[in-house]
Amino acid sequence: MEDTYDSPVSAAPSKSGGAGGFLLERNKPSVISEGFSLVGDITAQGVLHVEGQIRGTVSTESVNIGPTGNVEGRIDCASLQIKGGFSGEAGCRELIISGKAQIKGRISYEVLSIQRGARVEGELICVLR
Repeated sequence: MEDTYDSPVSAAPSKSGGAGGFLLERNKPSVISEGFSLVGDITAQGVLHVEGQIRGTVSTESVNIGPTGNVEGRIDCASLQIKGGFSGEAGCRELIISGKAQIKGRISYEVLSIQRGARVEGELICVLR
């Protein structure tokens, strides 16, 4: 039986046209792992998954704050899912809050889903566009 490995890296031609350059697949999330702290601003396309700590501004298509993750600052995205902690301000189209989320601050959204048990101190503001 042949072993197969689904690599997150795919071979792609380099700018000079030769082989040997590598590009990350665009559908893979960027991850801030548990135990990792980042202070600064993040601007990206795609999904950002946070299990560590971020203090700063995040601007991307989708942000998932995992159970051990915490973001302090500003988030601008289309989809925001919070399972861990968030404090600050956020603007998103879709907001999903799990039952163990801890939120302090102000979040504006168009579509909201919130589970029983979530702790929210601040404002959740529905913005219809």
